[in-house]
Amino acid sequence: MERQPKMYNTGADYALAIIGGKWKSVILYLLAGHPRRTSELVKQLGTSYKVLSDQLREMSDAGLVIRKSFNTIPPHVEYRLTPEGENLYAALRYLNYWGENRAKQTNDIKIMCTDEMKQVGDDGLCVITKKHLNHWRQGIVKSKDKDISI
Repeated sequence: MERQPKMYNTGADYALAIIGGKWKSVILYLLAGHPRRTSELVKQLGTSYKVLSDQLREMSDAGLVIRKSFNTIPPHVEYRLTPEGENLYAALRYLNYWGENRAKQTNDIKIMCTDEMKQVGDDGLCVITKKHLNHWRQGIVKSKDKDISI
C-alpha cells in the first residue's frame, strides 16, 4: 500500500515545520561553522540532555545534522550541520536580518538580542544562552513587580 505524501501550503510552511519548536533554530545557529559536543550544546542552551538529544535526533532524521561518535575513553559525540543544514542556516540568517530590521521600524516590537549575545555567536548573530534566558526572566519579574506597585 502506497502512502500519501504530506501536503504543505508552501515551501516555507514545510521548512518551518522542520525547524519548528523552541530549540531547533538555535541549535542550527550554534552548529553553524563547526561541530560541537553534546555537553557544549547543553551549556549554551541551558536545556536538559534529553530535550537536546530529542531535538538533535529529529534534526538528524530530517537530514540537517550529522552525529559522529568517537571510540575514545570516555566516549564522546559531536554534531555538525550537513550541507542541507548549512543551506537552511543561510536562509535563517536572512530571516533573522529581516526580523531585526522589521522590529526597528515597529515601536511595539522589541528584539531581546544584545551586543553581548552577538559576540557569543561566531558570525555576529544572536545566540541565546542560559545566562541570557535567566536575565530575561529576571527582567520580566521586575517589570511585573513594577506593574503591581503602580
